[in-house]
This record gives sequence, structure tokens and C-alpha cells, in this order.
Amino acid sequence: MESDNGDSAAQDSLPERLKPFLPQCNTYLIEKFSELPSYRTAENFNVTQFELKAYVNVDNKEEVHKWFAAFKSWSKTTMAQTRGFNVKGNRVIYRELYHCIHSNEVKKKQGNRETKRPQSARARNVNCAASLHLRIERKRLPYGHSDGHSPSSALYAHEDSLHLNASDEQELMEILADRAKNPDYDYVAKIFQQYRESALGSRNSKPMFERLKQIVEDYDDSGQGRAVLQEYNASSGSVFILCIVTNLMSRVHEKIRQSEEICYMDASAAFDPLNTSITLLYSSCAVGALPLGVLFTSDELEITLEKALNLLKTILPSHAFYGRGAEVGPIVFLTDDSSAERNSLELCWPQGIRLLCTFHVLQAFWRWLHDSKHHIKKEDRAPIMEKMKKILYSTSGPEMDVHYNEFKQKFYGYNLLRKHFELLWNRRQFWARTRLPMRGNNTNNYIERSFGMLKDIIFARTQAFDSVQIFHFITMSMERFYARRLLGIAHKHPGHLRIARRFLCPGWEKVDANLIQKTNIDFEFIASSASNSGIFYIVNTEIGACTCPVGISGGPCKHQGAVAMKFHISTLNFIPSLTPNDRMVYGYIALGQLAENSSFYASLRAGPGFSPQDQETILSDYSDNFFNDETTEWRELNEENERNERNKETNNAEFNAFLKRIKEDYQNCGSQLQTALNKFAERYDAAKSKSIPRLCSFLYDLNRDLDPTVYIKSGSMIRVQVESIKRRKSGSSSGGKRKIAANISEGKENMDPGKKEHNFKHAHR
Repeated sequence: MESDNGDSAAQDSLPERLKPFLPQCNTYLIEKFSELPSYRTAENFNVTQFELKAYVNVDNKEEVHKWFAAFKSWSKTTMAQTRGFNVKGNRVIYRELYHCIHSNEVKKKQGNRETKRPQSARARNVNCAASLHLRIERKRLPYGHSDGHSPSSALYAHEDSLHLNASDEQELMEILADRAKNPDYDYVAKIFQQYRESALGSRNSKPMFERLKQIVEDYDDSGQGRAVLQEYNASSGSVFILCIVTNLMSRVHEKIRQSEEICYMDASAAFDPLNTSITLLYSSCAVGALPLGVLFTSDELEITLEKALNLLKTILPSHAFYGRGAEVGPIVFLTDDSSAERNSLELCWPQGIRLLCTFHVLQAFWRWLHDSKHHIKKEDRAPIMEKMKKILYSTSGPEMDVHYNEFKQKFYGYNLLRKHFELLWNRRQFWARTRLPMRGNNTNNYIERSFGMLKDIIFARTQAFDSVQIFHFITMSMERFYARRLLGIAHKHPGHLRIARRFLCPGWEKVDANLIQKTNIDFEFIASSASNSGIFYIVNTEIGACTCPVGISGGPCKHQGAVAMKFHISTLNFIPSLTPNDRMVYGYIALGQLAENSSFYASLRAGPGFSPQDQETILSDYSDNFFNDETTEWRELNEENERNERNKETNNAEFNAFLKRIKEDYQNCGSQLQTALNKFAERYDAAKSKSIPRLCSFLYDLNRDLDPTVYIKSGSMIRVQVESIKRRKSGSSSGGKRKIAANISEGKENMDPGKKEHNFKHAHR
């Protein structure tokens, strides 16, 4: 529906006051919304009053009537027609006025009819002033489909929708030829320019900052998050700074343990013509990278970043960084080798440990080695790089010193290398990883990939018009993107489980579960090494850590996975072990509200991720909320689970006997069988390393043609043309060839003229 004026900003979400009145199945663009004082009825009830001017995504009379019927049903109101208009001309194609049945308009239409009891509760006329004006105009809204599009891409998307919605080719030709429905590029570009001027201001200067200031104030008042703005002022030397912490980011601070341990920071530009720099602060978990805060700055100088981080601290929640607070910050910051970023972090969060991304350290060192002006021999470059990696990835100080001394003895003959590496060694506190809660993350890849998704998906490879549009992209598109991602994990959506393989608990079956023991300390277990049974590691499931080289920094390891799978314990490092309560937390981070109970996220079958207590809770929730008196289904399900357990024990006994026979055959049946079984073991491991389904396919197809219980037939013959068979020589007279041809024509293709002798001198040419 069209209004009289389209020069206004579009709002993508309805205010809370309007949600009970407007049908939620439509899209609304609000031009004007004013709240009026509430009306108090005789029964002392408050009635909300407001004035609203908005656009609805309908474009014909039939759709208007459908929306109007939905509006009356949704708002529980009855509206009568006040006036209908005889529409003339091409601009307005539909217009009607409606009033509430409790308004004075009803009295006017009744004429001089007297009301015997005007104060009666049944009296319809209570002077209600509610009215509704419906109007469709033949014009294009300047902001209907502009967000995230350029004029050309918006026009292409519109034409594509017309093409898909056309019922046949004749209708498609008529629609595409009608400029009222399919405008040309010049018209779209013109209204697109009008939209940007009205909704986004100018590209720069005062109008843009005035618009941005108003949007930031509205955003703070909306309750969707917090933002703080410092306007650019050349005379006073104030640079442009805008800091944002959305509600989703605040909930990441609240619920994700890793937000107190590690924070990635990086900056990028070229998002708009002004080259505004966007700095992201992220943390990571099993779901992937999650945002903690966003900074917009006009440059990337140290003094600018320091001011931006201090402003960010003013809008961070009280539970920032998992309760450590905005003033303390996380334990570790991981950045590139940017002095501006690192110095600003040291000034704002002096207690944080600032580490360098190992990828950038190794990349810079590799470039230095391969620079010809440093005169490093080609045959020495690879050994130097290998020794540098051993120093970098040392797990303890003594181990690092050993590798460093070996490096000096072998390669310090190069004077330039000695000087360069001494500079790196003096900064080793910035790239050494010794017992820090890194969760196995040594690079800035999470935030690098996040910038890729920001440009490819959220910005749709489109350069923003100005900082106002960047603000919209971050607070709306980016918020929805991460909400859907979190909900995908919470709902176990298969399309969202394509995450890092280490979070899917690989290799846990290699750990001997029979040797895992629980200690006297809560949440601690002892697990044996998969490669050396004499070595044992301590696993703490509460903090998600292990004393093995992989899990010592909190990274996911197979020992944690084995403990989680054996004892059915949830651990934050593995997606398969998450309980319904854990996945409910991800749903809360995404939407800001919890499900009524954890049974919403529960599976109908108890899996390895549920503890016995969780199973009892889920069973209780389901029986109370879903099945009611249908306890028979649960009894049958439990009986089926018991039968499955008994069958599993029987199958295990049979399989153990089978393995025992194979072991005896391997020892007693000679070297030929031993070689074959060794080859089988290699192929088994190779198939398993790819995936379990691949291993299953390998085992099903194994030697199926050598099954002694199956009748062995000869392989299929090579197919040839019939005429080639006719031309074959039979070894007899021409009458024999005619006989073969006659048999073929009669369908006797299987007639065998006889096998020829396997002798070269008797073979026919």
C-alpha cells in the first residue's frame, strides 16, 4: 500500500507497541509512528493509542482485502467502511477509508435515531477515534528493495521475480513491457539516489553525520544493542569513531567461556568510498568465530584505536569477557604484527597477554629467507624454516631453548640471519605458546575468514554508500547471519555441521576406554595414551582441557573425546557431546530467549551426548509436555532399548570370537596369509581415515566376487555389433558362416563354434 509521501527512512522491525495490532505475515516500512496518551475505559483498562503511517508489501486490491481481513482478526477489531472512492486516473488505483464500529460515525449514519440508554454497556458508540486509510498508488517506493543492492542488481532481482511469478509467456511479455511494473534503469537509478539522500544522508560531511547520530540514538533507545559515536571534526582534531555492541554480542560475552580466554583483533577497509576502517573483536568456540564488538574508525592510527577501544569499554556489558569485566579484558589477545593494534591494546587492557599470529610470523620469516639480497643458500632454506617451526611450536621453555641452541650452531654462520633472528628471539614472548589457554588456536584465521564472510555474505560484495549503510549492515544483516548460524548448531541442522573436523570428536575410539578411570576430583579423569599404553593423561571436562600436548592449551583432543563418549559427559570442545541444555544456550545467544524447557532440543532417542541425569530430565519433560498419558510409548521404547543392549552384548561376543579366529589364522597359516592380512589392515586404515561411511563401503564391497557360497559365473562378454559376428570365420566352409548367421537371426546368439587351439602356428589370420 502506498502513502502520500515516500521520502522517509525504512525500518526493518516493528516497535513492540505495534506487534499486537499488525499481522506478522507481512513486511512493513514505517514512515511515521507517534505514540499517544493511553485511553482509560470505564472499567479502568488502558487502551494503547498511536498514529501510524506505513507501507505494506501488497500491490493489488485483492491483496489489500486479504491484509485487511488479517488485520481485523489479528487486532481483534471490527472496522466498517467510512467512504469509498471512485478512483480516476493512473496514479491512485485503490483508496478506502474505514472506521471503528464504536466510533461516532455509526451514529452519523443512523441519522436522527435516538438512543434510549446512551450509558448502557451495550451502547456501540463510545466515540472511538480509530480510523484506517488504505491506498495503493502506481509508483515505486525508493527503499522497497534497495538494501544490499545497487541499482543494476536491484533491477535484475526485480525482473527475475517477475519472470518467476509469471503464469505463462504471454503474461511475461506483457509484464516486462509495462514500464509501470518493470521500470527502466534510469528510473531505478533516480529513485535509488533519492532513497540514499533521504535514508542515508550524503556520502560525507554534516548531513551524513546528522543522519548517523539520529540512527545511533534510535538504536540505543530500541533496546537492540548499544552504540557510541564520536563525530569527525577537523577544527578540534576529533576523528570519526563508532563503536557497536549488539545484543547478540553481549550474550556471547555472557555465555561463551572462550570469550574470557582469547580475543582475536584485526582491521580491514574498503567497505565504502571513504575507506572507513572496520575493526573486529572476535572469540571462537566449537560453533566457530563469534563477535564481541565492532569499531568504525576513519584511520588505523594508534591514538585512534586507543580512543575507540576506550569508547568500546563504556558500552560493554557488566559481564563482559565471561565475567572478567570491561576493564580487565580477556587473558590473551591474538593479532597481526601491527604496532598500532598491539600498543592500543596494551594501553587499554594492560593485563592481557598480546600474542602474534604464528602464520604471519612464519610468512614474514619465509619471505625474508627467500629474498635474494640476504644471500641464504637454496639448500639451507628448508632446514632453516623447519628448525624455526620447531622453536615456534615448542610446548615449554626448556624445549624452546634446546631448539634455539641447535639453530645457532647450524645456521649462525649467516651474519644477516643471525641479526634478524636475534630480533625475533628477543620478541619471543609475543609468539611463544607455553601453557596459555589458546584452545589450539595459533593463527588469526578465524577473524580472517570472518572478514571474508562479512564482505561476501553480509555486504554481498557491495560497497556501502556511506557509514550509515555500514551501520545497517552490521546491526541488521550481520546480527541475522550469526543468529541463523547459532540456531543451526542448536537445532542440529546438517547444513551447519560443516565445521572444523577437530570439533566433531575424531579419533576417540583409538583410546582404550577400559583404561579410563575417574579420579577423586570432580570432573577429572585419567586416560591412557593411544600410542603408548604406559603414558596417562589427566582430562578435566569442566574446563575442556587435557595434559596431552594437544589438549594442554584447551584444544580438543581424542582423550577428551573418549571420556565424553564413555561417561556421556558434555564438553564444550565437541559438538556431538552437547546436551539439550547446551544447545539451548546457543539458542539463547541467537535470539535472547530460552525455550520453555530443554526437551525442545532433545532427540527422541537417547544418544551418547546425554548423561543419565539429562536422560531422566528429558524423559520427564517429554512425558509431561508431549506424550501426557501415552506412557505406553515410552515403556515400549525402553523395552526396545533393553533388547538392543542384549543384542549388542551377543554381537560383541560373536565378534570377539571372530577376531580370535583371525588371530589364530594369522599365527598358524603361513606368511602368505600374514601378508594379505597386513595389506588388509593398511587398506582398512586408509578407508577409515577418510570417513566411517567410506570404511563401511570398503567392507561391504570387499571380495564379494570370491564369496564361496555364491555360484561363480564367468564375466560378461565384451559387447560387439551383430555384423562383426557374422564376419567371423568359423573354421569350416562358407555354409558354416551362413548357418551361424541364420542362428543369429533366429535369436540363437549363444551358439559356440568351438574353442580354437591355443597354438600360434595353428591360429588363423
